[in-house]
Amino acid sequence: MNLSVIVSNAGEADNVGVLRLSGELDIATSGTLRQSLDALRDQGRENLVLDLSGVTFCDSTGLGTVATHARWVMQVGGALVVCGLRPDVEAVFAISGLSTVLPTATSLDHAVELAAAGTSPN
Repeated sequence: MNLSVIVSNAGEADNVGVLRLSGELDIATSGTLRQSLDALRDQGRENLVLDLSGVTFCDSTGLGTVATHARWVMQVGGALVVCGLRPDVEAVFAISGLSTVLPTATSLDHAVELAAAGTSPN
């Protein structure tokens, strides 16, 4: 059970933090994502993209990590956009209701565009 998180900047003014995840997002690995998200939060990054195209499994702990940071982003007026959901991971997001709270995009470019605009469902 491993999770790789690669963090980069995107957007015209580099105002969007992009996290590319690969592996399993679960109780054993969610701390890796949390550390990356916390570091971006500490830098004042309010617009984020989670590229989950490399995520092969996600459990409730992984969902909770995403939901916790999504709540913070929304409170500060930013956006957290998800892209690259595989069908099985997308089903977990849908069953949990998280897909109704977070905007999703079909491509990384579209996700960056939404995040840069501060697009939030609320």
